[in-house]
Amino acid sequence: MLVGIVVAAGLALRWGFVGTAVVQAPLRVDAGQYAAYAANLVEHGVYSLAATVPPAPDSFRSPGYPLLLALCRWCAGASGWYGLVHAVQVVLGAATVLLCYRLARTWLPFAAALAAAVACALSPHLVVASAYVLTECWSTFLVTAGLVLLVAARGPGRLAAAGLTLGAAALANETLVLLPLVLAWPTWRQYGRGGALAFALAALAPVLAWHARNAGQDLARTGGERVTASISHGSYPGMVFRDPRLCGFPYREDPEQPAFGASWRGLREVLLRRVADEPWRYLSWYLLEKPLWLWRWDLVQGRDVLVYEVGNSPYERQPVMAASHWLMRWLHLPCMVLAACGAIAAAWNRRRRWPFAAHVLGLTAVVGTVAYLPVIPDPRYLQPIRPVLFVLGAAAATTLLQRVAARFGRPVAALDGPAVEPAG
Repeated sequence: MLVGIVVAAGLALRWGFVGTAVVQAPLRVDAGQYAAYAANLVEHGVYSLAATVPPAPDSFRSPGYPLLLALCRWCAGASGWYGLVHAVQVVLGAATVLLCYRLARTWLPFAAALAAAVACALSPHLVVASAYVLTECWSTFLVTAGLVLLVAARGPGRLAAAGLTLGAAALANETLVLLPLVLAWPTWRQYGRGGALAFALAALAPVLAWHARNAGQDLARTGGERVTASISHGSYPGMVFRDPRLCGFPYREDPEQPAFGASWRGLREVLLRRVADEPWRYLSWYLLEKPLWLWRWDLVQGRDVLVYEVGNSPYERQPVMAASHWLMRWLHLPCMVLAACGAIAAAWNRRRRWPFAAHVLGLTAVVGTVAYLPVIPDPRYLQPIRPVLFVLGAAAATTLLQRVAARFGRPVAALDGPAVEPAG
């Protein structure tokens, strides 16, 4: 009953935001490109960003999210697809809350798993994702679902389903393409060679199919162009070039853009020269500051948790939603500190003290952070692993509580079973 209440609260918050907030110019920049791909798929049967008829095929963006938009457009038509996307994403967001609980419950006591689900339900970062035509809501659902399937697998079939789901997540967010390969190692240790192969091959299948499609035709634009541009945009220490007023968008005043990010050669020449001029500044930026920026609250390219500006935001007008925003912002720092401690301990997993599920989540948090170090360190990009962070934070808090209680010679009150007696 408690879990159902939490999931219902997550659904209500997301539906309340989507039904009240008005996203200003919702199909601009990234969102406009995803919508263009969906329109060309439905109307011309071509995966393309071009506005010409017939559109020339390209691979500038991976197809995971545009395929979902195309399905909504095919079902609801050109006039109804936008509303259907919102409804689908609200349901996906609420389902992610339930999956977060299931993921935590694989090894955590009930109270800790419920706390992780509550954080997932209330998180404004995840709530507002349902309102944008962006990949975050869809990729968060796929990553969480794939991890649930993986840690609860009981045979090659379920392991293949987990791999296929995480492979689909990599098509929705290509930065996650290395995640299944990293998780194949603990999967091997847990399920043996056959299980690991079933998982890895299923995870690679969607990505290999996408690359086979690209290799078979002449493409107008490729994903490599976007990768080089993204790396160049994220290379500015402090996300400032000269004018602090352009913080978050330093490339707009850089005279060496766009040549800086137009090719691998241009990227290499300019970036290596700048690193040679200020090696310690860039070392600090990439190894220390960027991870902290990724895990902070405020978006780099946006306001607060909003990617695109909205009007009539319920976080500003509705008392209950405003209170949830205040609570989650106040808890953000301790939650992220606990999550970082849990991620490092579970990923390292010295002497296998953490169970398989925790080890998988720790590696996911590390890979999800490291994967975004080359580009703009925007907390928006951390969305796909945010439920994982909530689970790891709950795990770290539970472990800390148990050790403190043991240190003072008092058993921990039963959370979901017998009390934890002090060691020795």
